[in-house]
This record gives sequence, C-alpha cells and structure tokens, in this order.
Amino acid sequence: MPETYSDVAALEALRWDGLLAADTDALATLFHDDLAYTHSNGLVDSKGVFLQRLASGGLRYLDISPSDQRITLHDNTAVVTGLVVLTTRAGDSQAVTPIRYTAVWTRGERWQHVAWHSSPASA
Repeated sequence: MPETYSDVAALEALRWDGLLAADTDALATLFHDDLAYTHSNGLVDSKGVFLQRLASGGLRYLDISPSDQRITLHDNTAVVTGLVVLTTRAGDSQAVTPIRYTAVWTRGERWQHVAWHSSPASA
C-alpha cells in the first residue's frame, strides 16, 4: 500500500499505462466502484461506462504526456494535480487536448482512484 509520494506517483503511472493500453482489467482494479470521471468536455462517466467505452474502442488514448504533477496526502486520501496533453480518438475524430486535472485516490483495503476532473488548458 502506498505510503509515500513516489508510491502514489507509481499508481498514477499505472493508470496512465492502463489508459494507453485500454487495459480494462488493470483499470477495473485501480478504479473505485464509485468512480466519477469528468472529462474536459463536461461529460461524466461512471466506472462501468468509462471501462465499456475503452473496451469497445469508442474511446482510445493514443498518447499521454503528463507534467507538472503535484501530490498531496491527507490520511486515507491522495490528491494529484497536474497538466497532461492527451491524444485521443473517439469514433472518427482524433484530438490533441491539453488539460489541467485533479485525480483523487482513496485508501480502503487498497488505494483506488475515485475521482477525475479535468478542464481545458493551454499547452
């Protein structure tokens, strides 16, 4: 179980890797059942809907370039903020989108990603 900033950073790296690979099994383990995933366009997905979009290929992450990551720990909660440039494909549309994000992890039996919120940002 992560106890340090580097451990939480490692979980974030696993999440990025899972998104790139569309590894829904790995992501299902990392994601809390109550996940609220707010995309930069305002669309909000539950864990099930988000994983289904990845599994079906309806949403595909082609490149993920995070930077400016900051992690704060508060008892059983980790808050990660940063900048990321995402290259995605949804249907026939491909987009390169710089966003500012907040990722929230909570620790129960294990650390799990419970919330994501992102907003458009200039690169």
